[in-house]
Amino acid sequence: MINCVIIDDEPQNVRLLRNMLEMHCANVNVRATETDARAGIEIIREIQPQLVFIDVEMPHLNGFDVLKQLEPLSFEVIFVTAFSQYAVEAFEHNATGYITKPVNAEKLQAAVITAIKRIEEKAINRNLFSLLALNAKQEVPDKIPLSTSGGLLFVKLNDIMYCESSGNYTSFFLNDEKKIVVSRQLGEYEKLLPDSTFIRIHDKYIINLYYIKEYIKGSGGDVMLENGKELPVATRRKEDFLARFEKWIKRKG
Repeated sequence: MINCVIIDDEPQNVRLLRNMLEMHCANVNVRATETDARAGIEIIREIQPQLVFIDVEMPHLNGFDVLKQLEPLSFEVIFVTAFSQYAVEAFEHNATGYITKPVNAEKLQAAVITAIKRIEEKAINRNLFSLLALNAKQEVPDKIPLSTSGGLLFVKLNDIMYCESSGNYTSFFLNDEKKIVVSRQLGEYEKLLPDSTFIRIHDKYIINLYYIKEYIKGSGGDVMLENGKELPVATRRKEDFLARFEKWIKRKG
């Protein structure tokens, strides 16, 4: 069963959608409904549903405002609205489906099927990621999986110059100037990156020792990479960084 939440400011629309789900989508379980968008945010945080049906135009907060407050989204989203003009913006928010009212049973079923496929794919990716994290320290890999909207992208470790944390997101900067943003925290990838080559120099940064060009002295100091990017070293991480870097240099020599 897929747990879902319905957010719509019109009670009759909530009842109708709930009834249609019961009739046409037996594998969807409606855990909660809400007519106040602000209260809907708290319900989603509490229940942690796999799927959310949401209206666009609502008092106080519209559907897009609700999603922004819940980013990064851990659930699939199907918009159910009387307005067709928001479809492009909806899919920019990675919506699984966009259904205009009155709701058509076939379109509802199709959107739900797509949502279920995405949920299953994400579950597979999470399991694979966990297995890789478990085995990462036992065997030095040459690639790392990056979770993208399309699945897992495997990137060569030697191509990664540094990683930057941004809340619940991590940006990977590669030696070909490509940037890949993934919806996982930096700490999760720290477990996968081999500590023989990568080191966390700051709460925001992990660097590849291969790409260090210069260390600039300071309270913590700064590291300049081969591409000219200058990154700060946290004071509390300075001693460990310098010791690790010296050891790495000797090993390379």
